[in-house]
Amino acid sequence: MKTFFALLVIAVSCAVFSPACFAIEAWPGDAGTTIATLSEPSGIVWHESRQSLFVVEDSGVLIEISAAGAMLHTWPLAGDFEGIAVAENDRYLYIGIENPDSIVEFDLETGSGELTGKSWDLTPWMASTDPNQGLEGLSYRNGLFHAGLQEDGKIYVFDVNLGASGDVDFEGSFTPYAGYADIAGIDYNSDTGITYAIFDSANALIELNAANGIAQHYSLPDSAQQEGIAIKTNCLSRTADAFIANDDSGAIVKYASYPITCLDADSDGVDYDSDCNDYDASISSNRTYCRDADGDGLGDAFTEMQTCSLTAPQGYVADSSDPVDLVSNGRSFYINGNNYDFFPADPATVQYADLDFFGDGQYEVIAVGLTRKKAYITLARVDGDNVTITKRRMLKKKYRSASITTDVSKNKFTTRFNGKKKYIWRILSSGSFNRSH
Repeated sequence: MKTFFALLVIAVSCAVFSPACFAIEAWPGDAGTTIATLSEPSGIVWHESRQSLFVVEDSGVLIEISAAGAMLHTWPLAGDFEGIAVAENDRYLYIGIENPDSIVEFDLETGSGELTGKSWDLTPWMASTDPNQGLEGLSYRNGLFHAGLQEDGKIYVFDVNLGASGDVDFEGSFTPYAGYADIAGIDYNSDTGITYAIFDSANALIELNAANGIAQHYSLPDSAQQEGIAIKTNCLSRTADAFIANDDSGAIVKYASYPITCLDADSDGVDYDSDCNDYDASISSNRTYCRDADGDGLGDAFTEMQTCSLTAPQGYVADSSDPVDLVSNGRSFYINGNNYDFFPADPATVQYADLDFFGDGQYEVIAVGLTRKKAYITLARVDGDNVTITKRRMLKKKYRSASITTDVSKNKFTTRFNGKKKYIWRILSSGSFNRSH
């Protein structure tokens, strides 16, 4: 009957409030494992420093258990406990009481096993017509307490002066999901920046982002009275353990493999939306690498690529100082990011050199190749990213091989064919060249 009524409420509210209301997804975690059975657990929170869970029961008992469910401590206190939260100073636990709606403080380090005596009354803002439909969840988010009211399904936000009992300011309220009342538990996780709110009658879990908008909407894995939720993250695996407290059965159930996205998974200080790899603390932004076409270890500043890696891709280097990154590909020569045709057809063999003959920062590229056994000599000038082919010359005789040597001090280069025939050439500042006798 409860399930039917809940579905009827959802259906009516969807028709009234939201065309996307039925976009509820199946539970994303595993089937769950019961790690402990208590008496009417109504709130639960993960304590990161102690690596343990704290659970409150309706009867006013506070219990600490391990992540595997082992009993660690029990404190019989007093009050209708319905929620629990940890603030910045995790020495203290803050317990939400339903009747009257309020927050009380517990000191983990005194050893007395008693409340500190500080309390904050929330009834001026959270008063419900039914005292059993009051505060049902408590979390602490960015300096403010969030308390869920079962009667209307709203979350009420309070600025509590933790140094002074009774000093509390109401900051406002919001409705996580129109049509969902019976809010049963709240947890905020600073790793994900998400508030997790569960609704018992609707059997649903809502993830709320920083603007209190819906990030995810899931069916809960069990139809029992689920009254508390705690999220224990494993950012590097992109999953969490979701611990849910069931009030009717008393079970504390661990659901593994719950999907999450952490704000800063690798804890390098760069959020995931800016980090190129938020699962590797050694890198957070793309690195620039330059093509090294000629394999000399120097990169071409005019041909860059960016990648999220500390290792340069094949054919690229971190250096960007190569004045002429030169490599031949058939008749084309790759120079500073572009290809230039040096020969009328693909040469059978090719030799080339690049030097600064005149000390003017412009580099001369000399290429000698054989095309259909005819020898071609081509000279180009390279000035930054500007490449100009200044002269080509063909030798009429046919040859089987070609080679080139240079003599920068004399502005000369020498070509040799068939291993014997030698020509000496002088380079002119204009970019031309002539036979030297």
